[in-house]
Amino acid sequence: MDVMKPTLIYIGGRCYRKMPFEQKIEHNSDRVPKQHESPSEQLDWENDEACDVSESIEKTERGYRLSVEIPSPLFKFILGRRAETKKKIEKETNTQVTVPRQGEEGDIVIIGSHRSGVVGARSRIEVIAETSRQKIPFTHFLCFPLYNSDLARKMDEFKVKVLEDCFECRGINASIFQLPTKIHLTVGILTLLSDKEVKNAVDLLSQCYQDLVSKWLHNEPVVVELKGVECMNDDPSEVDILYAKVLVKDNSDRLQLLANALVDTFVSAGLMKREYDRVKLHATVMNTKQRDDPGGEETFTKKSRGDAAPRFKKRTSFDSRKVIKSFEDFSFGEYHLDMIHLSITGVFDSQGHYDCATSVPLP
Repeated sequence: MDVMKPTLIYIGGRCYRKMPFEQKIEHNSDRVPKQHESPSEQLDWENDEACDVSESIEKTERGYRLSVEIPSPLFKFILGRRAETKKKIEKETNTQVTVPRQGEEGDIVIIGSHRSGVVGARSRIEVIAETSRQKIPFTHFLCFPLYNSDLARKMDEFKVKVLEDCFECRGINASIFQLPTKIHLTVGILTLLSDKEVKNAVDLLSQCYQDLVSKWLHNEPVVVELKGVECMNDDPSEVDILYAKVLVKDNSDRLQLLANALVDTFVSAGLMKREYDRVKLHATVMNTKQRDDPGGEETFTKKSRGDAAPRFKKRTSFDSRKVIKSFEDFSFGEYHLDMIHLSITGVFDSQGHYDCATSVPLP
């Protein structure tokens, strides 16, 4: 690592510089560095430096006290198995860390005799939380919804023709076709783990969209055509998801620029992780996640009585080569994009559309 260009970690609007160090044996400690420890485990957390030094640390009779706001679904990662992770943080930073009990909400409280130790414990907790968040399935997504009866009709036509013309293609059956009520253009995904995080996302979309729409759409409507299909992996013979291509009718890049700007805004606010350099606008039309006849392996777990019960089903891909070639000119129709939605994953309204945490209009 170049000490003049250390690794930067952005968490909660703060920027941390991670500096290497040579671990030494202290007289008051019997701990010695172990050869099998990774470099990240040998970081001196007490010397972590936050670029934002406006810490809300309280001076008490016991030393220093700091509260860390972490969503409760992440508490288990801070604790670790048998609270081993928490104990390690306490030992290496010479602090006491209190995590709310299971089922309870609240802040994680850090108490220590040295300010540097409290700051180090806080930074380690936030790094663990931020890393662990990636292990939790996303809860919301930004999208341009496509609610239209013409799209439902075209999807039914596409489904019938694919089943007739490509029936011999491996892995294709009626269950993997997307329901028309769920079709949308995905902008980005979010993992929001508390009411506060959801509110922050709702407020951010409400605050930024007018400026972004004015800047990138020039307050003019956007009409797209869904035409042809494609996959995003390198092997079209082994596909889990097939997308309809998105074509803007005026051949401009206005929609692309708006989508990129939305992601930039949410990434800068710490509410979204950047996956790609630019948004890949797409509308899913086939997805093996919906398959009701996997035709593949199942993983079993033993019950106490010795019975074998299915634990999960392995996704079975399909061969999309003939579909992509045969339907390269198939049009799913033209549609005016009139809304941006912050949708909730896995929750649907009475019409079968994804439930919406908030929405904003487009021209």
